[in-house]
Amino acid sequence: MGKSEIILTTQLTDTAPGSVLYCQMLQYLLLIREFEERVLSNFADQGKVHGPLHSSIGQEAVAVGTSAALAPSDPITSTHRGHHHFIAKELFHYLPAAYDPRSDSVPQHMHEVIARTMAEILGLDAGYAGGRGGSMHMADGAAGILGTNAIVGGGIAIATGAALKERLSAGDGVALSYFGDGALGQGVFVEAANMASLWKLPIIYLLENNLYSVATPVQRSVCVNPVSQRAAAAALPVQSVDGMDPYAVYAAVREARARCAGGEGPQFVECRTYRYKHQAGSSDGTAFGYRTAEEIDSWKRKDPCVVFPQRLLDEHVLSEAQLERMRRNAVEVVDYACRFVSEQPPASTDNLLSGLHSDGEELRDLVYQDIDEFRETKEEKYLTGISLALRRGMERDPRVFVIGEEVGRLGGAFGATKGLYHLFPDRVLDAPISEAGFVGMALGAALRGYRPVVEIMYADFALVAGDQLMNQIAKVRYMYGNQFNVPLMVRSRTAIGTGYGAQHTLDPAAFYALYPGWRIVAPSNTFDMMGLMNTALASNDPVLFIEHNSLYQDRSAIPARNLDFAVPFGQAKVYGDGEDLVVVSYSYMSTLCRKALDELRSENIACTFIDLRTLDYLHIDWTCLKRHLSRIGRMLICEQAPLHGSVGAQIADTLHRECFDSLDGPIHRLGGQNIPLPVSKRMEQCAIPQLDDVKNAIRNMVIDYSPRFGR
Repeated sequence: MGKSEIILTTQLTDTAPGSVLYCQMLQYLLLIREFEERVLSNFADQGKVHGPLHSSIGQEAVAVGTSAALAPSDPITSTHRGHHHFIAKELFHYLPAAYDPRSDSVPQHMHEVIARTMAEILGLDAGYAGGRGGSMHMADGAAGILGTNAIVGGGIAIATGAALKERLSAGDGVALSYFGDGALGQGVFVEAANMASLWKLPIIYLLENNLYSVATPVQRSVCVNPVSQRAAAAALPVQSVDGMDPYAVYAAVREARARCAGGEGPQFVECRTYRYKHQAGSSDGTAFGYRTAEEIDSWKRKDPCVVFPQRLLDEHVLSEAQLERMRRNAVEVVDYACRFVSEQPPASTDNLLSGLHSDGEELRDLVYQDIDEFRETKEEKYLTGISLALRRGMERDPRVFVIGEEVGRLGGAFGATKGLYHLFPDRVLDAPISEAGFVGMALGAALRGYRPVVEIMYADFALVAGDQLMNQIAKVRYMYGNQFNVPLMVRSRTAIGTGYGAQHTLDPAAFYALYPGWRIVAPSNTFDMMGLMNTALASNDPVLFIEHNSLYQDRSAIPARNLDFAVPFGQAKVYGDGEDLVVVSYSYMSTLCRKALDELRSENIACTFIDLRTLDYLHIDWTCLKRHLSRIGRMLICEQAPLHGSVGAQIADTLHRECFDSLDGPIHRLGGQNIPLPVSKRMEQCAIPQLDDVKNAIRNMVIDYSPRFGR
């Protein structure tokens, strides 16, 4: 497991700079306690907090000691019980290092931090996330706070990704992830910590062990004692400290940070602490029968807001009068915050729909072109085009890196990243089979300004990383009040029609589209793929890039001398102008549809075909779809995905409602059977539309509804 230490108490170093730091720690300790007690009594108990409020009363020493030991710009992630982490990091970031609460006046930033934190908890515009995050989702990118997180263990991989960014950029920062003992049961901890050890990333995993997961004691949820032995799985050096002593925490984290900064790799610090209240609200555990009054009283004798000030008095770091001044400071600052929030109007709904995606300003310098605009072209395989586009992206921007299973030395399981490792050995990362871990790490790096490209070998494997993809990546910009760009691309392959069976053949479009933060593209040819990839590599939004196995060997024209062209998000490609029917599709099914339409010309059937290219509901080219549907009045949507689980259902629903008066008949849909795909070739071909199925669907609609064929 590496070095293990037990730090129970540590003698204060009574130097002048040290004395100022200890007094800062005490001031922030008292302030956090006053803040949470008042939020509970003045607001939560009065029904003025919408949703749960998880107080950290009793655990403040962990946050104060940790933040004192970090550099102001070091990134952190936190938990649903994260008020103390958030406030302590804010104060140590924004307040002057020389601030001496024994004599100096209260800095204005202290008032602002507490007032804005209270406003966020109450769901007000003045909060850090404009009221969108509330008590459990607070962030401040400027202070390195990448978010408190309502998912247990949700921030662990994100912080590890922030540490990865430090390594890739040769930075001197150290990331820290707070998590509770309950998170030790989450696989993402083992996944992320393993990669951190493999790559010697500068991160501190800080276990805030308060002995309970809601009401279940830790000995009933973790099979090892001490619980810090879980760090052995990733060979992490461990320090176990008294989490009720802010100086002991400070000393341990300071030492861990020095080791990280010195290149020793990740560190693990366990802080043994206690929460005095129940999981949420102002009741204590005795009200629910899982703790005794004697247990709580024994821990209250270690209360950091009592023991630490007495220690500073005993060691002559401050006087009784100075301590009383610091207590008054805490009351004054919280009084100010209470007045501030009472004067704020209710949250405005004017911006309810804004901030889900970037405004696109970062794309303004892209040159959008179609293949017809290039004088010199050449034929190129779809698969080769992927590696060409990624190579150009990495040449243009040193912040772009590739991470995934087998993406490096092998060049990708299917050759899509071939040659990149030899050109960019430090930026093409072969990850273990740990989708949740490396997807979450990609997010952490993206939040710190890097541009990860994640390969998920098969789209089905996204389900293993579902929390990071859907609860984290998709929601992070909106949830934290549009503070963060999320310049991240996930490349994912579907193997529909190739005999891979039920667990390798997901069409992921509808799944990702359930989470509106994603942009989703599914190009059907090499040119569109490379152009959309160039756009995705420049975008500040997360982009799902759907690749179809059946397209990998297809050849189509690309520019012979310019690989920096772009294809815009949200713009469909229209082929033909036939009046009989509008046919709509994407990805490999577009190839099948165009072939069907070519063959049907001999039957005097002329249609307009729309290749969607963009599939997320907010950015589908609705203008194009409505224009051609209104012109022709008939539409067929073709997909390989099961009819009950595809984007076509949403498209048909919207168009039926918004173009009803233009329709000659109902919009028809052709899709897969509502079953997992079987391996048997014969059964698989019956389960998904084949060329003849597409031709028959088009033919039948034209005969039934087109005026040229009798109606």
